[in-house]
Amino acid sequence: MTETRTQTTDREPQDFVDRILREAVEAGASDVYWLPGADGTTIRFRVDGRQRHVADVPPAYGQQCIARLKVLSRLLTYRTRVAQDGTIRGAGPHEDTEMRVAVMPTRHGERAAIRLLHHHGGARYLEDLGFRPEVETALRDMLRQREGLLILTGPTGSGKTTTIYAMIRELLRMQEDPASVITLEDPIECEIEGISQTLVSHESDWNYAQALRAALRQDVKTIVVGEMRDREVVKVTLDAALTGHLVITTYHAGDIPAVYARLLHQGFEPFLVASAVTGVVSQRLLRRGDGDGRVPAAAVLTPDDAWREFVAANPGLAALRKRSATLPLADLDRAVRHLVDSGVAERE
Repeated sequence: MTETRTQTTDREPQDFVDRILREAVEAGASDVYWLPGADGTTIRFRVDGRQRHVADVPPAYGQQCIARLKVLSRLLTYRTRVAQDGTIRGAGPHEDTEMRVAVMPTRHGERAAIRLLHHHGGARYLEDLGFRPEVETALRDMLRQREGLLILTGPTGSGKTTTIYAMIRELLRMQEDPASVITLEDPIECEIEGISQTLVSHESDWNYAQALRAALRQDVKTIVVGEMRDREVVKVTLDAALTGHLVITTYHAGDIPAVYARLLHQGFEPFLVASAVTGVVSQRLLRRGDGDGRVPAAAVLTPDDAWREFVAANPGLAALRKRSATLPLADLDRAVRHLVDSGVAERE
């Protein structure tokens, strides 16, 4: 897509917004940013992990466009001094793409970030995601245990949610009873036929901790927790994993050693962490070597008895990094180098 530098208001804001959203879908963008400044609003796309400039519009016109986005995502247009989150679904020419809109105030007006979730690609399984064969095998082995805590970590936009949905489909393909699977999500990004998916909100009484406790009373085997946000959620999740449930979740920690370091730093007993965690996946997305899309780089750790004994001794982050670096699949930097050296991915 060629860059557009729009400095005029030759079309109505709603028409301009529709055009930008349509171009974002056509370009396969993962994100659209509306960035207000003193001289106007800049619009940028993120495509295959890289940002590109799209347009500039005058200040007042840019804020009219933000107001249009708020209308489309069912946000309150008169509330301009607080952050708001909404969703655009099934809108016009981009009906197969769900758009998560986050708006917040800045010095020069409201800023908007839009995450695009493209649903037209059909159901995706682990073999469709582009993992190295040994990583794919390790992920399936984790799922076959059918209990314990599986943690995925990585930056925003690294494909964690896509991997989790593929894991759910893999479990169903392994003959997991759909009635025994519950997901707790904020928001629900993809519907999977047959399982129970629950929308939660950390800003209400129906948050992750409340929903997780309720799910444990439903006689289920597998629970997907969109994110372990705070200590209370981590505690209930660890308890669930230790009582025969398979819990799959995400955790902001950076890499595999940092996952363990953060759990231990939060004050949980080392032997509980060592016993509950049955798998950790750290992933990120790299630009493909041929420039066509992105490919995941992933590190995985399936704890054995030696690793559990090591964690139970309450090691620090430096010791965790040194030990995990000796495990062939647990080093994310090594996984990235392998993809770059083999030409599968570009060096960043």
